[in-house]
Amino acid sequence: EIVTLLGKRYQNQLNRLKQSRSEDAFQVYMNSLAELYDPHTSYLSPASSENFNINMSLKLEGIGAVLQSEYEYTKVVRLVPAGPADKQGRLKPSDRIVAVAQGKDGEFQDVVGMRLDEVVELIRGPKDSVVRLEVIPVSAKTDDEHQVINIVRNTVKLEEQSAQKQIIEVMDNDRLIKVGVIDIPAFYVDFEAMRRGDADYKSTTRDVQKLLTE
Repeated sequence: EIVTLLGKRYQNQLNRLKQSRSEDAFQVYMNSLAELYDPHTSYLSPASSENFNINMSLKLEGIGAVLQSEYEYTKVVRLVPAGPADKQGRLKPSDRIVAVAQGKDGEFQDVVGMRLDEVVELIRGPKDSVVRLEVIPVSAKTDDEHQVINIVRNTVKLEEQSAQKQIIEVMDNDRLIKVGVIDIPAFYVDFEAMRRGDADYKSTTRDVQKLLTE
């Protein structure tokens, strides 16, 4: 069994290598060059820059599903709570996406064997637009069993990555002590909102200040 499993893993790595683009090579080269002069300077390709801005602002426009590559398929890992896919209710973790179509009448594009970032790019899109996913449900008995799911895109807030607070109560010699804990999963700031001058733009500093006040 391990021979078959390792064979699939090695083939998967080779497939990813073959999917590399000149943009990927340029990013590696530019990062190597930048690090020669300054360990804190790096180059982001357009795709990496978009993902960086999403991670920093903790929001995006899409369906709210975390995806990963599994052999030739794009697999749903989990759904963002209260996101469009979660609210729609039909897409489930471990479903495999085999095709994506834009709008209610767009033609399906086969995504089996496609790079994960390219599949993500097809699924993301403007708020209130429709994306159609053809999936192999996790409950399917065979890979021939497909279903089509229509999801209206919306703004997805990645709240689980923002600062959170909790109060822990502990007893010390019959005395109740309350300990406040602030968890910061990631550092973030909505650069675009900050540049616009929004009074309530989201950032780690501002959120921690609110939590401390509370």
